[in-house]
Amino acid sequence: MSNDFLTPDAAQAFLAAHPAVEWIDTFVLDINGHPRGKRLRRGDLIGIAKSGMMMPGSVFIMDPRGNCIAETGRLWSTGDPDFNFRILAGTLAAVPVAGGRFAQAVIVPEKDDPLDPRHVLATQVARFKAKGHTPVAAVELEFYVTVPGPGGAFTLDAPPGVSRETDIPLTFQFEDMDALQAFNDDIYRIAEAQGLPVDALTQESGPSQFEINLKHTDDVVRAALDGLLLKRAVKAAARAHGLTATFMAKPHHEWAGSGMHIHMSLLDKAGANVFTGDPISPLFRHALGGLRETMGDFMAIWAQTANAYRRYVPESYVSMAAHWGYNNRTVALRIPNQGGPATRIEHRVAGADANPYLVIAAILAGAAHGIANKTDPGPDVKGNSEDLDTPPLPSVWVNALSAFETSPVVREAFGADFQHVYTRLKDKERTDFERIVTSLDHLWYAQVA
Repeated sequence: MSNDFLTPDAAQAFLAAHPAVEWIDTFVLDINGHPRGKRLRRGDLIGIAKSGMMMPGSVFIMDPRGNCIAETGRLWSTGDPDFNFRILAGTLAAVPVAGGRFAQAVIVPEKDDPLDPRHVLATQVARFKAKGHTPVAAVELEFYVTVPGPGGAFTLDAPPGVSRETDIPLTFQFEDMDALQAFNDDIYRIAEAQGLPVDALTQESGPSQFEINLKHTDDVVRAALDGLLLKRAVKAAARAHGLTATFMAKPHHEWAGSGMHIHMSLLDKAGANVFTGDPISPLFRHALGGLRETMGDFMAIWAQTANAYRRYVPESYVSMAAHWGYNNRTVALRIPNQGGPATRIEHRVAGADANPYLVIAAILAGAAHGIANKTDPGPDVKGNSEDLDTPPLPSVWVNALSAFETSPVVREAFGADFQHVYTRLKDKERTDFERIVTSLDHLWYAQVA
């Protein structure tokens, strides 16, 4: 994968244009989609632009808590060596809150690493381009805004002025957005400064739950990065207003979950949408067939945490089977009611906490599998897909990881190294999570055991 890196001249020009910037956060996005890196002083930026910065290779085998997972085979046996990382061109940008003292930049390995999720996605894009097709994608993200507790602890308390009544969700209304307009303004200020193509903001169905859409682009690697940077922008805006923003998939068992919806289509060399047909093209049908056939293989990507599996419940607009349909929000693979150049798939399975690099890579891998094998998707679903007697997707983490680990489609698309490391990384996270005895264990079982 070829990369364009920040030049010293571009770094100098940025510093000259932003005299208030004192610190630059430089970070790589790990397998979980979490930013990890170093905070540079202003005076160090040009030197880093010239030669890069060292980071340990173990950054790609960390769990969400920051633990390096030895079970991946990439820690002690390798000596955990450093590798050179460079600042990715086009990612150095100001963060215009907190007095404008901060900026940020994304760093990537100077040499391709098979564990880098950005590389995994770029590989899928290259497969399509080799066949004359360019993927187009857009990311939609849902999130909650809350008031932090003492010491910054996470709480479920909605901000002042925002509805806290779960039976009065105010979906698609404006009252909660009005109450948080200063926060919303800062999201869009940060996004504008960072070149993030944000679109509409929507009040969703949970207490202080919102959705922000990003616009479609034919650079899907950048689309995934924009999704990750949007999360960081939302959190930065929240901190500036004494709030917390979370993309946790299911912050409360009775509240609406937060999802990541991906819109995807394909263009030919002339820029025409090859999904277009009457109503869709045969190639689109084959892509849908592949997405249906491989959806269970990639469940560990759609739901990458223990909490993410709590989101898959009935009557929640989250399909637990690989159905498809036209203008139907009960299915996993929805074709919006727009034809012609706007013909596309809306993939509705992933939680908002997933890594968009890997989510889009998995979508492309499934579509490529279907196109190569001319897979038939079967009939579209009309009405409620939950009324159909269909084998469900893996809804238990251990089963999802088993499907991922043994899938030949995953191995071919993502590579054996990534398949092994991701499985071991997430299986260790799973066992660590499941061994914890919680207060619910005591409440339900202590006195009756």
